[in-house]
Amino acid sequence: MSKRFIVIVFLCFYSAVNGQRVKEFLKKGDQQYQAKDFEGALKTYKDGLKLYPDNARLNLQTGLSYLSLPNKSESLRYLQTAFTLNPKIDENIYYYLGLSYQSNKQFKSAQEFFGEYKRRNKKQAAVADRKIRQSQFADSLTRIPTNVVVENVGTAINSAFHEYSPLVSADGNTMIFTSNRPDESSGSSFSKFEDIYISKRTDGQWSKPVKISPNINIKFNDAAASLSPDGKTLVLYYEYGGGDIYVSKSDGSGWTKPTRLNDNINSPQSWETSAFLTDDGTRLYFTSNRPEGYGNLDIYVSEMEQTGDWGKANNLGPVINTAGKEDSPAVDPDGRTLYFSSDGHPTMGGTDIFKSEFKDGKWQKPVNLGYPINSIEDDSFFAFTHDRRRAYFSTLREEGNAEIYTLTFVEPEQEIANVISPGRDAAGGPRRELTPLPERQVSDSIQAVMRSRDDYNSSQVNSSSGNGPATSGFNTGRKFLFFDTGKDELKPVSVLKLKEIAGFLSANATVTVLIEGHTDNTGSEILNKALSIKRANAVAKYLTRNGVNPERISLKAYGSARPLVSNDDEREGREINRRIEITFGS
Repeated sequence: MSKRFIVIVFLCFYSAVNGQRVKEFLKKGDQQYQAKDFEGALKTYKDGLKLYPDNARLNLQTGLSYLSLPNKSESLRYLQTAFTLNPKIDENIYYYLGLSYQSNKQFKSAQEFFGEYKRRNKKQAAVADRKIRQSQFADSLTRIPTNVVVENVGTAINSAFHEYSPLVSADGNTMIFTSNRPDESSGSSFSKFEDIYISKRTDGQWSKPVKISPNINIKFNDAAASLSPDGKTLVLYYEYGGGDIYVSKSDGSGWTKPTRLNDNINSPQSWETSAFLTDDGTRLYFTSNRPEGYGNLDIYVSEMEQTGDWGKANNLGPVINTAGKEDSPAVDPDGRTLYFSSDGHPTMGGTDIFKSEFKDGKWQKPVNLGYPINSIEDDSFFAFTHDRRRAYFSTLREEGNAEIYTLTFVEPEQEIANVISPGRDAAGGPRRELTPLPERQVSDSIQAVMRSRDDYNSSQVNSSSGNGPATSGFNTGRKFLFFDTGKDELKPVSVLKLKEIAGFLSANATVTVLIEGHTDNTGSEILNKALSIKRANAVAKYLTRNGVNPERISLKAYGSARPLVSNDDEREGREINRRIEITFGS
């Protein structure tokens, strides 16, 4: 028997053994995946990848498992690997990659893969078109952030499980929310039915949450929906009768057993999921999937009758409700602004938070609250504090579970956002991605910003020639603008430079501009983030007022997170970090 024959036999045997082991990993993982045990499936597939990292099928299934879990962004490298190893691995691979790029905020790539999926799957054109619109819309919103600072409320409230539907008292010191965290007394580490929890804030710190009351928390799901300003009336969801709305009262010593609202609110044949009681107690806004609605869940309103009971419920109509899902309504204390979540109006991906104002006897077209309030995941349960400077909401972010966030409003919505048609350019076509123009090589970027600073100190505007499209020798290299401590006002020399930039942009209609706001480390993180937003907006507003289409402008704000030099001293330190950086693209 020849050595060559022995080697061939050995390789065939080795290949067969490996193939069998891969099949075992795939069989077990597929069973878990089909049973919707996505975490178990993920572990099985990844165990297989430790031994067979170049197996296309294991990479694909690992990516799909991540797409079925909250941390979807982790799916990308596995799906990319599967696609590279075998572009024909699955007829839906282009769709899966589109979802993964969308989760990673790479919206241009997402549109390309959804477009290719549409080309290859004509019957799925409507699905692909919807995902393309979402990616275009998300791209538009992330380019021009809303003037808010978004923060996780922290581990005092949030756990490794889901927390949502935050309700905060008028004084801001009591929070009631819903969570599916396990009961500590049971010793279980698995999530369970939803319960309602309460936490008190003292000296700026939230206390450890506890179950609100044995009179309220039941064996099955119960969820907080609305809290009166005095904190004495709690509207809640109970999983009785397929899902109904109840009310509990507090007399100061405890909460009463919840009472089911009448059949005008709780239709026997439908599911009521959330509700909001107005501050004056005369109106109840709630959601229901009753058959006469426009879609999955609709928002209804009922008024209190003289008898003290709730009257006939009225659908808010097609301006608010869609064929999709409208949920978690909340109304301003003035009763004229409605906030709600929806996946039927244009969103970034999942459900987004919208607002609508009541004018001239009707609700106006809903407005998306924008990024970073909304994300590509589900955002909902928006609730203002009574001073309207802060709000709470629940969202899926990088933590992987629904968690409660707070947002602080920096100033009224920026003027630039009001004239943008999301996802479109001035000619009505898709918005272009920013691609940096050629820039002269600078051996030391710090020296470049120092020279720019020196130009400021001598009140000179640099007009030296450079590469790329230009007029009158305009240099398309990165531009710097500087600010006084704690200020967002443009200095006279900044106005001169911006005038030159606006002229260049007017003469070069295909050029885009990225405006990045920065601060030094003076002050708190939240104030620095807010200040960097205001500085970026000040520059954007100048350019739009001088004829630059806002579709060509993108904004980013970093606060003090990206210093160019040390903040240890003022001269050649903090004064340099208080800056705007402007980059040109096409």
